[in-house]
Amino acid sequence: MKQLFAKLRPLVSGGATAAGLLRKRLADLRPDHCGDRLVALEKSFELQAELNETVDVQFTVLRVQLAKLRKTVQFVLIALIATATLAAIALAAALMR
Repeated sequence: MKQLFAKLRPLVSGGATAAGLLRKRLADLRPDHCGDRLVALEKSFELQAELNETVDVQFTVLRVQLAKLRKTVQFVLIALIATATLAAIALAAALMR
């Protein structure tokens, strides 16, 4: 049994070395996807920049619309207060008669 282990030991250690070299060789043969990843990253940055510009424009439009709405609401509120005041005065005058 010891003789068998003695004969197999060089094969096993040589096999491990061969497997390591084979793995290294296969790793060297794999195509490098870093270039593709960089292109995809650049494209995503460009898309993000376009999206940011679109959102900025939308926020600007929204601010303008909200400012107009605020003025309209203020006008309606003032008109409502004036109408309520006139109605209260008319009611008071009708009750005084």
